[in-house]
Amino acid sequence: MIRKTMFILTCVENKFASLGDIAQIGIAVLTFFVIIIMIWQVRILKRQLKLNFFSEYTKRYQEIILHFPENINSTDFSFEKLDSKVKDGTMRYMRVYFDLCGEEYNLNQEEYIEKAIWNYWEDGMKSAFSKKAFKEAWIIIKKDTQYKDEFVKWVDGIMQKK
Repeated sequence: MIRKTMFILTCVENKFASLGDIAQIGIAVLTFFVIIIMIWQVRILKRQLKLNFFSEYTKRYQEIILHFPENINSTDFSFEKLDSKVKDGTMRYMRVYFDLCGEEYNLNQEEYIEKAIWNYWEDGMKSAFSKKAFKEAWIIIKKDTQYKDEFVKWVDGIMQKK
């Protein structure tokens, strides 16, 4: 009888040890899946933040260009041909545009944005900076607005190329 009891106790102890092992394995597996889900959620959140960030800058850009005269990209554009109220408004939005460009330039310099986003923005700026209206506005704006020296040199370099 003692042998039989000892055998039963040994089996019970082994069973409990096995249940403990199973519980530890279950906790480890569960922890692994929780970590995978958290990593996945962080990636989704980062992507959403990037999209929101890009969207905000796009919205600001659109707000600016909607206030430019229709002929802003014309080769014969002249601020002198504009009514004084339209000229003042256009210059105000030119300042806002160059401020936005300065922010985007700094975001790139500080490596806060991906290279693909910077390349997209830079192409747009280079296109705008090649236009007569933007060149005329820059001459005025850079005299009375404080920008980082690197940004001024960068804009001047682009405007002199075209």
